[in-house]
Amino acid sequence: MKTYEALGVVETQYFTVAMELLDQMCKSSDVELLASENYLGGRLVTLIVGGSVSDVNVAVHAAKQAAENKSNNPLKMALVISNPHSEIMKYIVSREPNAEVEGTELEVLNQEKEETEKKKKTVSKKKK
Repeated sequence: MKTYEALGVVETQYFTVAMELLDQMCKSSDVELLASENYLGGRLVTLIVGGSVSDVNVAVHAAKQAAENKSNNPLKMALVISNPHSEIMKYIVSREPNAEVEGTELEVLNQEKEETEKKKKTVSKKKK
């Protein structure tokens, strides 16, 4: 398992805002996306990046600045964890980076959306 000098955790409202913040974080410094979690149907997103302490600090600062420029500042939380304990890394990175993944997160979300729509159609047909 790869180790990082620091971890940056950014939690924001809305999936699209999270993508914009991640873009700014990656452009501003040499960080790597380690994990992302979507809650409430993408209305709350957590991004976790790793890299050197200085790079992660710059990335988190860039995310804060980008969020401040948005109306109603969608940023909920941002922090830097310097010298993270190995147990934290086990929790964040649950599989090896080269492990085969069955589809991207976007593909999984699209499949879930299609299944939900099918269920809604089935329920509406039963009501008729």
